[in-house]
Amino acid sequence: MTTGRARAALPAPVIELVGREALAAATADRLLAGHRMVTLAGPGGVGKTVLALEVARRCRDRRAGTVAVAHLGDTTRPDELHREVVRAVGVNDQSCADPVDVLVDFLRGRELLLVLDNCEQILDAVGDLCSVLLEEAPGVRVLATSRQHLGIAGEHTALVPPLSVHADDAARSDAMCLLLRRAEAAGRRITADDDWGALAELVAWSSGLPLVLELVAVRLGGGMSPRQILDRLDGGRLLATRTRRVRPHHRTLEQTLDWSYGLCSAGQRRLLARISVFAGGFTLDTVEKVCSGNGIGEHEVLDLLADLVAQSLVQAGPDGRYHQLQPVREYGQRRLRAAGEEQGLRDAHSAFFRDLAGELATTWYSPDEVALLQRGYDEMPNFRAALHHCATTPGLAGLGLALLHDLARLRVQFFFAMLGEFRGWFRTLLDLTPVEPTPERIGATVQLGWTMLCQGSQHDAGVVLAQLRELVGDRDDVAPAVLLEGAYAMLVEGDPRCIGLLRRAVDLFAVMGPEYRGDRGNFKLIWALAAGFYGDEATGVAAAEDYLADARAAGGEWAISWALWARGLAPLRHGSPAEAVSWFRAGLEIQVGLREQWGSTWSAEAIGWALAGVAEHDGASSDLLETAAELLGAAVLMRAATGVAITGLVPFRREREKAHATVVARLGSARYQAAYDRGQALAGRDDVYALALRPEVRRTPPADVTLADLSPRQREVAVLVSQGHPNHEIARRLHLSVSTVENHLTAIFAKVSVTNRVELGTWVGAQNGLPRNGLPSPGLPQHDSPRHGPTPNGPAPR
Repeated sequence: MTTGRARAALPAPVIELVGREALAAATADRLLAGHRMVTLAGPGGVGKTVLALEVARRCRDRRAGTVAVAHLGDTTRPDELHREVVRAVGVNDQSCADPVDVLVDFLRGRELLLVLDNCEQILDAVGDLCSVLLEEAPGVRVLATSRQHLGIAGEHTALVPPLSVHADDAARSDAMCLLLRRAEAAGRRITADDDWGALAELVAWSSGLPLVLELVAVRLGGGMSPRQILDRLDGGRLLATRTRRVRPHHRTLEQTLDWSYGLCSAGQRRLLARISVFAGGFTLDTVEKVCSGNGIGEHEVLDLLADLVAQSLVQAGPDGRYHQLQPVREYGQRRLRAAGEEQGLRDAHSAFFRDLAGELATTWYSPDEVALLQRGYDEMPNFRAALHHCATTPGLAGLGLALLHDLARLRVQFFFAMLGEFRGWFRTLLDLTPVEPTPERIGATVQLGWTMLCQGSQHDAGVVLAQLRELVGDRDDVAPAVLLEGAYAMLVEGDPRCIGLLRRAVDLFAVMGPEYRGDRGNFKLIWALAAGFYGDEATGVAAAEDYLADARAAGGEWAISWALWARGLAPLRHGSPAEAVSWFRAGLEIQVGLREQWGSTWSAEAIGWALAGVAEHDGASSDLLETAAELLGAAVLMRAATGVAITGLVPFRREREKAHATVVARLGSARYQAAYDRGQALAGRDDVYALALRPEVRRTPPADVTLADLSPRQREVAVLVSQGHPNHEIARRLHLSVSTVENHLTAIFAKVSVTNRVELGTWVGAQNGLPRNGLPSPGLPQHDSPRHGPTPNGPAPR
């Protein structure tokens, strides 16, 4: 499955632009001619978002530049604004730095058009952010949409008027054209026999607001005549006089929404108000659980939601998620408050997403790992809304802390680069809850400390560890606490006792029940890293293979990629760097396919370490040395984008310094720096990945390795492979699982320096004393190398 977060995509146009050609062209020209701050200002429902996206597409097509879109409709606080823009531009910030500083550092020297949509709810904060970006990042242009201008220096405000409602002699008005097209799309083609006088009155009454015309068109498509619609608008009062007074546009929109609301059934009205509690969209199952009851049966939700979609009050996406236009959602929120249901619905919303976080935390360690990570990310706007509600409602901070703790157990903050955000939420909610040794507080404190460790914040992590020690007292059997002690010893103190501490944490998690299976698997990884960094070769190999077998049995692709990474540490540190390259590349190949940007950063870094080791041990060519230097340079840039400080990660820093010294000694400072600079100048992650996976590392098979050097079980597996048996047959014959056979094969491949089963069969046949029938049978098929295992020259086929 391919997933992972990239820059917010510019969507393809869904409907034809009507009556906006001149304004779209002029706005694009203005941005491209040097006006770096343009605000499209106009009333709600006038079509600012559609126009802004069209302008952005034209700018992109004319300059082939980069466009990022940040939708701010659910944003109410400056910190939310900053994080949303960070996400939109594609920064993978894992740091605790100020997001504005992160944005400036990332955008300085880049060409980017940043679209900020629906700014009116947080106008001052948007203005402040834009002022900083325009001053500090000269390649950035901003296109904002708002109901009023931002009021900052250098801003050009383009007013977005309603569509023309009066026709000239040669053509219909723009508003009429849009109404006819949308009615036809809704299933009603207007003909010469229709009441064109009533249509003209409808258009005039609409004030030219596209959203109003869309809602009218839906009713035309549903069978109402133009005159019937007019008779029902504003209770018929609009027909009291033939001379229509010009009304404020917001009043026209409110009246249209009142009219659409009034045409809904009682159930539809209740649901329209209740779904306004969701942020960033919702799915059918969430609506069924959160919005049913008190007049809406759960079995009724599907039909009611379909009715709201048919009336254009809800939009259905191709991914199974539903959305609302901002004016419609705001209207629903007003109705929800008027009905006295807002507090109850927000409580239900928070409870549902607390339960969902718990479900994701206990089920992710499975073949569905990546799909569940994606589900967690898709619902992040709703998780944030729930966390905000819990943090601002007396008595709910504990619920919010439990939600956040379980969400962190999913590891979504690593996969989608949200460490800084999670760190902030943990601090907020821990400050709001009593200091008591509850499982939620202990777990949240450990997650906060682990986040700080991964960011390289040694001092802050030490403070949290001290707080944890006070919290648990003299107890030495609290699994999360033992884990943080071990992680601190590994990453900060560089103390080999971390191996035993982390092994004990894994064992303690093993007795906590099946709901902690994923936690145990994740902490096996940390134990395997400690064993690889600080243990002898046998200890490092055994721990990594234990975790690799566990991850393969679970079936989680991201977990497997990290297990392969951990498996490369022992050969890296104990004289077999070429083998280490193979393991690291096998992990990177999976991570690239998943489009995640945490593990792949460290995989590219580790391949640079290993290539330097190959140069030291095997006298590699200067090309390979320069590739190692380029990767070290590229890795610095990738880590800088995530905000992680390697200086705070002792074993990682040690390996990097060792690789740096090796390559400089072989290439010389000048050539090293030139290659390092080329790595930093690479255009993007895909270029770094291609570099990391490209250079061939030839390994000479050890002349002294024989069948006797394999374990008894490895010898059995090798011989059966040489006879042409596939993995499932070998597993059946030896009473093993297929994943265990795969583990044996990856170890055998690395030990005897072969790349596939045919080469292994040839090697086995060359050993003294092997019967002739030990060779592969001509009639039996040959199979690829073991799934998710290494080959000497790159990742194994999967």
